Amino acid sequence: MLPPVGRIDMLRSTRIIFALLLSCTLAPAAEKQALAEDVFKNITMFKGMPAARVIPAMDALTGLLGVECTYCHVAHEWDKDDKPQKQTARRMFQMLEYLNHDHFGGKNRISCWTCHRSHGKPPQFPEDPRRLEQARRAMPIAAADEFKPAEQVFHNIQALTGVPAGELPTIMAYFSSALGVECTHCHAAGHWDKDTPVKQTARKMLAMADATIQRFYGGLSPLGCPDCHQGSIKP
Repeated sequence: MLPPVGRIDMLRSTRIIFALLLSCTLAPAAEKQALAEDVFKNITMFKGMPAARVIPAMDALTGLLGVECTYCHVAHEWDKDDKPQKQTARRMFQMLEYLNHDHFGGKNRISCWTCHRSHGKPPQFPEDPRRLEQARRAMPIAAADEFKPAEQVFHNIQALTGVPAGELPTIMAYFSSALGVECTHCHAAGHWDKDTPVKQTARKMLAMADATIQRFYGGLSPLGCPDCHQGSIKP
């Protein structure tokens, strides 16, 4: 058994959980181990993995989400699906697999810790009114243009086509606050429409977030840049 996750480094916990959950290499035939579904009832996400990995993985999860086992499970009836949190957890693992496989070339770049950071629900990131005022001053919009599509008012709009131009300062302030950067992190000062490598990356991240929301949340979700970044350029 691993030591309680609350007493070990969270980064180590993240590595442990993904080594356990996403590695399905079985032992050689001479050392064949019992599989999770042979020992535990109602196994879905751990199917095909050695049974010995299940409990350490569950232990790691309690630290990554800052919860007890009964947050998802019915005490002493662990196989039951009575709690919606268990179904949500399964969907989250499917989402992690999708993100890492489809958007990060199979590398384990996204984990439970990325968003949750020892909270059952990802912590809310506070808004920054100062950044909004800065964005409004930098992007003055005539009253007649506020409800026009952004691409009709600003040059080289690609990821935010169809968004009312009047909402663009709020959106830019949101990005700036979420990543803890100034506008020039993505844009060339004085040439805001010019493409930069960072701007291209930002467009890819927006496409990833949109695809994830459509696939796992039916198009409606609070999922956004702050959930992973929490005020840092790199999560």
